[in-house]
Amino acid sequence: MSKEEIVSNLVGPGCTAIDRIYHAPATGGEPRLIQKDFTTYTGNIHKRATSVKDLDGSRFRSHCFVTDDDRWFDRAGMPIDKPKNLLKND
Repeated sequence: MSKEEIVSNLVGPGCTAIDRIYHAPATGGEPRLIQKDFTTYTGNIHKRATSVKDLDGSRFRSHCFVTDDDRWFDRAGMPIDKPKNLLKND
């Protein structure tokens, strides 16, 4: 029996495939990128710190992901444009 993997990187009414990062930090899993052709990205994925404005106006530290080939993803693993609110690496 072959191992099947469930992915949810189909969006919209036409079920368009997108690149999406999957990450399970609670289990110690490393982020992995399933590309829109359903192959697994083999490059590195980096976690980058961002500063986000809360509903009450205060700011808090969050994060996003970036691949070696400069694709950006939010905390949920969805594709985004490069954030303007990046923090310097520690």
